[in-house]
Amino acid sequence: MEVTDIRLNLINKESAVKAIGSFSLDGAFAVRGVRIMEDKNGKNFVAFPSREKANGEYEDLAFPLNKEFYHELTTALVNDYQRIKEEKQTQDQSEQQTEKQEASETQAPVKKGKSR
Repeated sequence: MEVTDIRLNLINKESAVKAIGSFSLDGAFAVRGVRIMEDKNGKNFVAFPSREKANGEYEDLAFPLNKEFYHELTTALVNDYQRIKEEKQTQDQSEQQTEKQEASETQAPVKKGKSR
Protein backbone atom coordinates (compact mmCIF):
# COMPACT_ATOMS: atom_id res chain seq x y z
CA MET A 1 0.00 0.00 0.00
CA GLU A 2 1.39 3.37 -0.99
CA VAL A 3 0.58 6.90 0.15
CA THR A 4 -0.25 8.59 -3.13
CA ASP A 5 -1.50 12.01 -2.03
CA ILE A 6 -1.13 14.16 1.07
CA ARG A 7 -2.98 17.44 1.56
CA LEU A 8 -2.25 19.51 4.64
CA ASN A 9 -3.41 22.94 5.74
CA LEU A 10 -1.18 24.75 8.21
CA ILE A 11 -2.79 26.13 11.35
CA ASN A 12 -1.62 29.65 12.25
CA LYS A 13 -2.59 29.49 15.92
CA GLU A 14 -0.18 28.85 18.77
CA SER A 15 -1.58 25.45 19.68
CA ALA A 16 -0.47 21.84 19.66
CA VAL A 17 -2.27 21.27 16.33
CA LYS A 18 0.07 22.43 13.57
CA ALA A 19 -1.77 21.14 10.48
CA ILE A 20 -4.98 19.37 9.49
CA GLY A 21 -5.43 17.39 6.34
CA SER A 22 -5.99 14.17 4.48
CA PHE A 23 -4.12 11.47 2.61
CA SER A 24 -4.96 8.82 0.07
CA LEU A 25 -3.75 5.26 -0.34
CA ASP A 26 -3.04 3.78 -3.77
CA GLY A 27 -5.16 6.55 -5.26
CA ALA A 28 -8.20 4.56 -4.19
CA PHE A 29 -8.91 5.25 -0.50
CA ALA A 30 -8.86 8.61 1.32
CA VAL A 31 -8.68 9.44 5.01
CA ARG A 32 -9.66 12.91 6.21
CA GLY A 33 -9.17 14.53 9.58
CA VAL A 34 -5.54 13.60 10.19
CA ARG A 35 -3.68 16.15 12.35
CA ILE A 36 -0.02 16.99 12.71
CA MET A 37 0.58 17.74 16.37
CA GLU A 38 3.52 19.05 18.37
CA ASP A 39 4.36 17.59 21.78
CA LYS A 40 5.79 19.52 24.73
CA ASN A 41 9.33 18.81 23.53
CA GLY A 42 8.66 20.30 20.07
CA LYS A 43 8.52 16.95 18.27
CA ASN A 44 5.86 16.44 15.61
CA PHE A 45 3.59 13.41 15.50
CA VAL A 46 0.45 12.30 13.68
CA ALA A 47 -2.98 12.10 15.30
CA PHE A 48 -5.40 10.01 13.29
CA PRO A 49 -9.12 10.82 13.04
CA SER A 50 -10.88 10.00 16.29
CA ARG A 51 -14.13 10.40 18.16
CA GLU A 52 -15.03 10.82 21.79
CA LYS A 53 -16.81 7.90 23.41
CA ALA A 54 -19.55 8.28 26.02
CA ASN A 55 -17.06 7.73 28.85
CA GLY A 56 -14.89 10.66 27.67
CA GLU A 57 -12.13 8.57 26.14
CA TYR A 58 -11.12 8.91 22.50
CA GLU A 59 -10.75 6.15 19.96
CA ASP A 60 -9.16 6.33 16.52
CA LEU A 61 -11.52 5.85 13.59
CA ALA A 62 -8.85 5.10 10.98
CA PHE A 63 -5.32 3.90 11.69
CA PRO A 64 -2.54 1.66 10.34
CA LEU A 65 -2.71 -1.98 11.44
CA ASN A 66 1.01 -2.76 11.54
CA LYS A 67 4.17 -0.98 12.73
CA GLU A 68 5.85 -0.88 9.34
CA PHE A 69 2.97 0.88 7.63
CA TYR A 70 2.44 3.14 10.67
CA HIS A 71 6.04 4.35 10.40
CA GLU A 72 5.82 4.73 6.61
CA LEU A 73 2.61 6.74 6.83
CA THR A 74 3.57 8.96 9.77
CA THR A 75 6.99 9.67 8.25
CA ALA A 76 5.38 10.70 4.94
CA LEU A 77 2.88 12.98 6.71
CA VAL A 78 5.41 14.65 9.01
CA ASN A 79 7.92 15.11 6.16
CA ASP A 80 5.24 16.74 4.00
CA TYR A 81 4.30 19.03 6.91
CA GLN A 82 7.96 20.05 7.31
CA ARG A 83 8.24 20.73 3.57
CA ILE A 84 5.10 22.89 3.51
CA LYS A 85 6.19 24.74 6.65
CA GLU A 86 9.62 25.51 5.14
CA GLU A 87 8.03 26.68 1.88
CA LYS A 88 5.71 28.99 3.83
CA GLN A 89 8.62 30.41 5.85
CA THR A 90 10.60 31.04 2.65
CA GLN A 91 7.57 32.70 1.06
CA ASP A 92 6.97 34.86 4.16
CA GLN A 93 10.64 35.93 4.25
CA SER A 94 10.52 36.81 0.55
CA GLU A 95 7.36 38.87 1.07
CA GLN A 96 8.92 40.68 4.04
CA GLN A 97 12.02 41.52 2.00
CA THR A 98 9.86 42.82 -0.83
CA GLU A 99 7.84 44.97 1.59
CA LYS A 100 11.03 46.36 3.18
CA GLN A 101 12.48 47.13 -0.24
CA GLU A 102 9.28 48.86 -1.37
CA ALA A 103 9.12 50.83 1.87
CA SER A 104 12.74 51.97 1.58
CA GLU A 105 12.20 53.03 -2.05
CA THR A 106 9.18 55.17 -1.17
CA GLN A 107 10.96 56.72 1.83
CA ALA A 108 14.20 57.51 0.01
CA PRO A 109 15.26 61.10 0.69
CA VAL A 110 14.80 63.51 -2.15
CA LYS A 111 17.99 65.37 -2.97
CA LYS A 112 17.52 69.06 -3.05
CA GLY A 113 19.90 70.99 -5.16
CA LYS A 114 20.23 74.60 -6.08
CA SER A 115 18.31 75.51 -9.13
CA ARG A 116 19.21 78.39 -11.38
